[in-house]
Amino acid sequence: MLAKRRLLLGAAASVLLIAAAQADDLDVGTLAEEAKAEGGVINTYGMPETWANYGGIYARFEEKYGIRQQDIDMGSSVVLARMREENASKNDVADLKPAFASILASEGLTYPYKVSCWEDLPEGQKGVGKDGSTWYAAYKGTLGWIVNTRMVDKVPRTWQELADPALEGLVSYLDPRATGTGEATVKAAAYAISGDPYDVEAGAEFLGKLHEMGIIASVDPKVDVSKFQRGEVAILINFDYNLLKWKEDLGIPAEVVIPADGTIASGGGVVGARNAPHPKTVELFLEYLLCGEGQQYYAKGFVSPMNPTVELPADVASKFPPKEAYANVRFVDYQKDAEYSDALKEAWARAVGAQ
Repeated sequence: MLAKRRLLLGAAASVLLIAAAQADDLDVGTLAEEAKAEGGVINTYGMPETWANYGGIYARFEEKYGIRQQDIDMGSSVVLARMREENASKNDVADLKPAFASILASEGLTYPYKVSCWEDLPEGQKGVGKDGSTWYAAYKGTLGWIVNTRMVDKVPRTWQELADPALEGLVSYLDPRATGTGEATVKAAAYAISGDPYDVEAGAEFLGKLHEMGIIASVDPKVDVSKFQRGEVAILINFDYNLLKWKEDLGIPAEVVIPADGTIASGGGVVGARNAPHPKTVELFLEYLLCGEGQQYYAKGFVSPMNPTVELPADVASKFPPKEAYANVRFVDYQKDAEYSDALKEAWARAVGAQ
C-alpha cells in the first residue's frame, strides 16, 4: 500500500494532502511506476550539477528510475520570487535557503508530503505550513577554514588563534553583505566569542579586530579560490563541503579545521512545488533524496547528509573530519537568520569600516 492519502475540502477548492508515509507501507516500486508515467522528467530550480553533488544525485536518480532532470539555476531569493509568481506550478522541486523554504510552506506553496523517514529527520530541519505544505533541510554545512600547511607552520584551531600576528595578510572570507556564507562567518565568530550566534556585535567586533591587526587579506563578494591557489592567502573561511572539496581537488597541502571554540552549522532547504506538473515524481524524488541513497550521494560531494540514520560508505566517511571535531557546533535558527540579517550586516560594516 502507498502511504495513506486524504482529501480535505478548503473554502475555495479541494486540496489533496498526503499524510505521513510510513516506511513499512510505502510501495516505492508502485510510486516509481506512477512517477515514470508522468513523462520521465523532473523540473528543478536552483539544483545545478555543480552544487551539492546534484550532478551525481540526479544521474543516479535517472539511472534508477529513468527520470531526467531539467534545471534552471537560480539563487534562493529568485526561487522564492519565482515560485510565488508562478503559484508553484512550473517546477517540481527546488533547493533554497531553509528560511525561504519555510516561508513558501507558510504560504501554502510547497508540496504537502511527509516522507517515510519524517520522524528520523531532526527537529528544526523540517516543517509543516499552510494546508499541510512541507519543507525540509536535506543537507548541512559547518563553517570552518582550510589552511595551506606549506605557508602556515602553526595551524590555527580556534577563532582566537586566528588573531596571531604570524597570520598577517593570510586570511580571506566572504562579504556578509553579498553572501550567506559571509553572514555565517559573523554568526560563527559570535558563537565562539559569546556563546550566542546572534550576538552579532560580538562577532563583528572580533572580525574587526582581525582587520585592525592586518590579518585579513580580502573580503570577497563571491567564492574565489584563485588567491589560495596562487599562494597569496593561506586560509579561506567557508563551509566544510567547499573546504573538503578544495582540499581534494586543488593539489595543495592543506588541512580543514572545524574551530574547537565553536562554530555554526546551517542546512540546505529542499521543497516540492505545491502545484508541481509531476506530483508523483516529487514524492519519489523526496523519498530518494531524504530517506536513503540521495543522502549518501550528498556525502560523496562532501555535503553532510541531514538524516542521521543513513550510513555512509566507509570510503566516503573517511574523507570527513572525525565526529569529535564537530562537538562544539550550533545549528542556526532559520527564523532568527531572517530577523537578524540587516543588523548583522550593519554591525559588520561598522566594525570593519566598510563603505
